Amino acid sequence: MVAIKTQFDGEKIVLPEDLCGLPPQEVIIIYEAIENGVDQQSWLKAQEASFAKVWDTDEDAVYDEL
Repeated sequence: MVAIKTQFDGEKIVLPEDLCGLPPQEVIIIYEAIENGVDQQSWLKAQEASFAKVWDTDEDAVYDEL
């Protein structure tokens, strides 16, 4: 498995030239949208409070001890 940083031109994924000769095979694509130059880390940080309300409960505290 290899991670490749590449671009999506709106219609297709554009691979770096040195990878264009690879044989056909299945791939896994993880799409990370970057809007206005701000990565999604700020969005994830904003979600932490919501997730904490759901996951930081007495029932889940038992897993903190493992």
